[in-house]
Amino acid sequence: MADGEAPGRLESILTDSSAPLAGRVWAAGAIELRMLTRLAAPAVVMYMINYLMSMSTQIFSGHLGSLELAAASLGNTGVQMFAYGLMVHLV
Repeated sequence: MADGEAPGRLESILTDSSAPLAGRVWAAGAIELRMLTRLAAPAVVMYMINYLMSMSTQIFSGHLGSLELAAASLGNTGVQMFAYGLMVHLV
């Protein structure tokens, strides 16, 4: 389904009073889920990669010692707060 087709199809499903309500809600929910997935998937992937990078850095630095682990944890937190600050400022 192309991007332009989804809102029109969604409107036609919701305004069709001949179909049962449960069927219309189910079909509309499926269309909305597809549209939301296309919007949210890049953000979910980015957050997963960010979390995995932070976790792997802490695992590797934990093998070096407690001081290195603390430094890596503070560094990861600082970089993440900087990135979120940029993201909020740009939005």
